[in-house]
Amino acid sequence: MNKNYEYYRDFGWDHNPFTLTISPQLMVGYSSQTNKLLSHVFNSHKLALVIGHTGSGKTTLLTWLNDFINNNGNSFQSYYIPKCPETKDDLILLFKTLFGYNIVDGFRFKDLNTQNLSKFLIKKTLRKKSVLLIDEIHETSTEVLEWLRTIDDIVPNLIMVFAGLPSFEKKLETELPTLSMRVTTKTYLDSLKYVETESLIRKRIEDAGGDGLKPLTSDAVKRVFEISGGFPREIIKICDSLIEQSSEKNIPTINETFVDEIFNSSTRVEKPIENYSDAKMQISDKQKKIMDLLNKKPKLTPSEVVENIDEASYKNKNNAIRSVNNILRRMMRDELVVRENLGNSYVYSLSGKAKSIFAEA
Repeated sequence: MNKNYEYYRDFGWDHNPFTLTISPQLMVGYSSQTNKLLSHVFNSHKLALVIGHTGSGKTTLLTWLNDFINNNGNSFQSYYIPKCPETKDDLILLFKTLFGYNIVDGFRFKDLNTQNLSKFLIKKTLRKKSVLLIDEIHETSTEVLEWLRTIDDIVPNLIMVFAGLPSFEKKLETELPTLSMRVTTKTYLDSLKYVETESLIRKRIEDAGGDGLKPLTSDAVKRVFEISGGFPREIIKICDSLIEQSSEKNIPTINETFVDEIFNSSTRVEKPIENYSDAKMQISDKQKKIMDLLNKKPKLTPSEVVENIDEASYKNKNNAIRSVNNILRRMMRDELVVRENLGNSYVYSLSGKAKSIFAEA
């Protein structure tokens, strides 16, 4: 029954290689960043920070580090934390869950709280140095961050690696300078190079039982790189859409022409933005509204865009649709949106470059 829906089977694969499931064994690129972080851990430095935009691969990197440390560091124990607690009580509960809280602990630390938490952690990390890989740190409360700073100072065998959005780095500098000063290793995830993009696609296809890049041609892969801006999550989503469309249209080979037909991509490679504040300033208010909408609701037609924004500034709905169409065309030219052909309509979504500027989570 499921065969009719499993379009990946048309290519002889045993599973869909282009899902957003976190697969650390399939990570590519970021070799300098991983080496820097492994050096941080195995040289027993205390606090590291990984900064990257949405879809840049922070979670994959942390889960890869978690596997590597646990498989190669005999005197180290690593823990991946997908999201840090927002309250101190939940932080205590997290540490109880990670390190265990047995009968003996119950006698020694009858009421485990923030006052004796550090002593509890010192005891639990005596035999092995513990590494906490904390994802989505930008969503954590200031209260918890202050307690993590205290723990970092007091517990000698506890190493922490934070991963978050660029906004978190700014928050540290302005709101928590004492925590910011404790960061000894800082690394940034930008976007993959073309060669790394090709490697990501090849690795995923071969993991599913495929042969190299097939059914994508090398020209198609270049186009995927251009549209995605080299952001891993965007690469995966674009490839999934391509294989679904090619299966539906019974097209055995995905070439550059087919990619253009589906995404109507531009011909220039999206380069990472150096100054995000300047980039925002160059975008009009109407463009910002449309981009904010597409960030929350991707794949919208111009009519659907109009339905979700304020039409009061336009004479009528038809005038609004024509205006939005013109804005979207300019945004395509500036590589801020990509267009996809779905049935009889064109739908628009943010490009990888636009997400690198505006994504907040």
